[in-house]
Amino acid sequence: MLALAAALLSALLPCGCSDENTDLGSSLVDPSTLYNGKTDTLYASAAYSRIDEPLKTSSYSFGVVGNYSDATFGSVSSVLYTQVALKQASTSINIEEMTIDSVELCLVNDGLYPDSTATYNFHFEVMRLAEAIVSDSDYYSNNAIPVDPSAVYFDGVVSVGPTDTVVRLTLDPSVQQMLSYTATAEEFVNLSRGLRIRIVDDGSQGMLSINFAAVKTKLVAHYHRGDNLADSASYDFVIGTGANHFTQFTHDYSTSVFAASDSIEGSQALYVEPLVGTSAYISFDSAIRAFAAEHPLAVIHQARLLMPVASSAQPAMPDRILATYDLDGTEMAVPDMLLDGFDGTFHPGDGFYALRLSRHLQHLLRQGNDPGIKLILDSRRNSPARVVLEGTRSANPTKIVFTYSE
Repeated sequence: MLALAAALLSALLPCGCSDENTDLGSSLVDPSTLYNGKTDTLYASAAYSRIDEPLKTSSYSFGVVGNYSDATFGSVSSVLYTQVALKQASTSINIEEMTIDSVELCLVNDGLYPDSTATYNFHFEVMRLAEAIVSDSDYYSNNAIPVDPSAVYFDGVVSVGPTDTVVRLTLDPSVQQMLSYTATAEEFVNLSRGLRIRIVDDGSQGMLSINFAAVKTKLVAHYHRGDNLADSASYDFVIGTGANHFTQFTHDYSTSVFAASDSIEGSQALYVEPLVGTSAYISFDSAIRAFAAEHPLAVIHQARLLMPVASSAQPAMPDRILATYDLDGTEMAVPDMLLDGFDGTFHPGDGFYALRLSRHLQHLLRQGNDPGIKLILDSRRNSPARVVLEGTRSANPTKIVFTYSE
């Protein structure tokens, strides 16, 4: 819900608006557009950060597994659940007459966190599920499926570094029991039930992002026929695209800034954490109302939301911040997000994230108020990078800088 907490509205920051012509917004102006533009700045009325509600995580192209903790956000763990399915071109399988020599779980490395250049010693554990993942069901970040305690297919430490494009886990021979069926494609998914893949939290603190859309993310069975070892081949089972999979995220905020409450007012800092962690909400309502009353015919030519990064932010920051708003109970992307030039990326030279809100600001001025926007992270279901932004009353606050004419 994007409506801001009533308690925060009592701490409104006076809006700062000036009609003076300056060079501050010159970089916001499209040089091909001629107009007598003015530059102004809007400061937020209220803001807060809040722990997120569960999100759907099933069948996304990317996932993440591992554990991480810091003093600001507490700890988070991510566990993968996936079906083991036949290749899309296969309608059935008959492995009962074959001898499986080895089975390898292959996961395409899409990035390491918090240090993408480091090598981690991950304690992987792979177990068979006690019940099948339903193919046509949605699964959410708080869902889990029990495992079969007698079916541990991998339990060991694997070194993973930035040059390891594929993480390969050779599974225990007992995995043959979940693969040796004569069945149709649909029957096989239900019979095999699927796998839980996790990193046990007793080794390197870190997280591995996985590309489920990559063809090399798969389960490979090497086998031979009869007594002829020379008559060998391999079969690729699907665990990515074509198989229902989901990610479970578990957060512990007991040692974090959210230990006492699931919501924190945003005068000094805004906390944006992925993996269904926390989002920031910000409203410019007082400034919008004042400016709209004074300039009812204003035409917005360019507007950017500038979000300075706080000194407490970690070096490995997210690639991009997005903005949404509430439309009759439905979370919608701001209209500028659908256009080229939306941005949302970090600008190292300036020390802030910036995203264009020209159309959104024009809409707010026309309606005369601002219910607020929600700041979320792109790839928030698979990238662990988080960020702390300056609050609404810090020395360098989050603000909207814009050019207009009337």
